[in-house]
This record gives sequence, C-alpha cells and structure tokens, in this order.
Amino acid sequence: MKTIIKVVVAIALINAAARVGMAYAGFYQLKDQAQELVTFNGARSSDGDLQNQILAKAASLNLPVEVTDIDVQHDGLHTMASTSYTQPVEVFPNYTYPIKFHFTVDAIGMSGLGANVPVPSARN
Repeated sequence: MKTIIKVVVAIALINAAARVGMAYAGFYQLKDQAQELVTFNGARSSDGDLQNQILAKAASLNLPVEVTDIDVQHDGLHTMASTSYTQPVEVFPNYTYPIKFHFTVDAIGMSGLGANVPVPSARN
C-alpha cells in the first residue's frame, strides 16, 4: 500500500512539473519571438503593427494574451515591447494555479544609420 501511495504522489508531482514546464516553454517562445520582431521589424513597423504581430505569435502558441497586455514604444531607433499576462495552470487535478508572466524586450534599429554619412571622394 505504501508503494502505491508513493507512486501516485510521484506521478502527481511529475504531472505538475510537466504542466508548469509547458507554461514556461510557451512564455520563453513568445519572448524570443517578440525579441526577434522588435529587432528586425521594430524600426520599420508602427507600434500597432508590432503589437498585432506579437499578439498573433501569442495566439499561435495558445497563450492567454490580450491586446491590452502588450505595450510597444518607439523612441527614435530604439523600440521596446512589454508583455504581461496570467496563465492558469492545472498543477493537480481540480487545482488551478495562476502563474504571472512578464517580459520586456528592446532593440535599436540599425537601418538608416549612415544614410546621411558623406562618402569620401577619391583624390588623384
């Protein structure tokens, strides 16, 4: 009987760890994809476009992110995006634990740097 109880407890703990791990995996995938979007599209896209692109990535990962959870800001060539959301995770049967996720990514766009730099002329 002791062995059965130990096995049941071990299975419950492994299940909880796997579910929490999957929630964190989705979070890190969204964070990486948001960093990629900000890095490569930040200087060329508007705040609303980046916000919609991050929202689309979250929807493709089945994450509970709303448009109001995403904040995108431009400051010249510097682009910053922040996202926060709460994901309920069922760690044990009939017990859901809400996990809060938050990240901020930023990048400096390099496109356009040097557009006004004079080209030295060749002298004979």
